[in-house]
Amino acid sequence: MFDLDKAQRLSLTVQVESRLKSALILGMLKPGARLVTKEIAQQLGTSITPVREALLRLVASGALDVTPAQAFLVPAITVCRYQEITSLRKTLEGIAVEKAAREINKAGLIRLNELKDSFLSARQVSVEAVLKANRDFYFQLFQYAAMPTLMELIEQLWVRIGPSFNYLYPRFDEVSKMSHNYDALIMALTESDVEKSIAAIHKSISDDSDVLLRQYIG
Repeated sequence: MFDLDKAQRLSLTVQVESRLKSALILGMLKPGARLVTKEIAQQLGTSITPVREALLRLVASGALDVTPAQAFLVPAITVCRYQEITSLRKTLEGIAVEKAAREINKAGLIRLNELKDSFLSARQVSVEAVLKANRDFYFQLFQYAAMPTLMELIEQLWVRIGPSFNYLYPRFDEVSKMSHNYDALIMALTESDVEKSIAAIHKSISDDSDVLLRQYIG
């Protein structure tokens, strides 16, 4: 017979994992930080078991590190690793945007413009709001490619690179001025221009990378 308790625990584990992924992507967890299972369970209002299982799943996917003493750590991100992930993002997100440029419809373009406006509003709020709005825009765009496996791979890269965004939190003035090249990207998508769409997403990734690399080098 199907084990309902196990199914419920798995569902809760997936929810906790999703919350932790979001925190990683938004740079809310500092590189090198130790994640304490009991504290996370208290914050999320759940038991320790699904939290521990979620943390182990993130370790298995390379999003977290674990010590021999079973301490969970947010990985430190070297410049070389950051540049490697950035290069992979350009390749995979370029594929997603190429497909999206062929598939997106009028409703999709309207939705992207709404998310662009949300991003502009977020620049008056906080670094976290900016990063969340940026994620919402791009993940919505990638959805239009209708390639779920590719979407999973892109999310894995965002999860791995996300902790580096923590360096932006003390720099709200600089973050609030970031443009992210939305207008050029939306225009290229409107024209169904694949080459311009890919160039726009590559420029956006490069611009973001330049900002982050200044934090590593500076």
